[in-house]
Amino acid sequence: MLAANGYVAICPDFFVGQEPWKPSDDWSIFNDWLKTRDASRVDREADAVLKYLKQQCGAKKVGVIGFCWRGMAVHHLMLKNPELKTGVSVHGVIKYFEDRYSLLHPTFFIFGESDEYIPIEQVTIMEQKLKQHCKVDYNVKIYPGQTHGFVHRKREDMNPKDKPFIEEARKDIINWLNKYI
Repeated sequence: MLAANGYVAICPDFFVGQEPWKPSDDWSIFNDWLKTRDASRVDREADAVLKYLKQQCGAKKVGVIGFCWRGMAVHHLMLKNPELKTGVSVHGVIKYFEDRYSLLHPTFFIFGESDEYIPIEQVTIMEQKLKQHCKVDYNVKIYPGQTHGFVHRKREDMNPKDKPFIEEARKDIINWLNKYI
């Protein structure tokens, strides 16, 4: 999706060799898994990717996209990294960043209305706090009836009634990137 729209896409190993979460894993142990992976400790890997993109690819503007745990990493990077231009956090878990809303860069937050892991109340509170504290452009969008992980479903796993929301979210991501990069 990104490369097809002219972007260079890199997937850094923010887990530094640890096992990433898989949708087939037992969700009852997700909180235990999270305790061993801190999304606010991705700076070294992010800096290495930024250096590579600038030196090897000639990138002048860099944005980040993250899904789920990586969405939390995007939230962290939008608070801390002055070199980035924008970010997209797709169903990024909020509860670990509840007190951090002073974003440095425009950030797009995507959530599913029926996300079983991120309650809509958390999203509403986050949006209220962003309105109070954030001085850059941001957007919080909730897609009706959608669950956790809806944006990156494979074609064969899509429910036909969800397909328009998945396509809309993907288009929204590209539009956000086009706006800021």
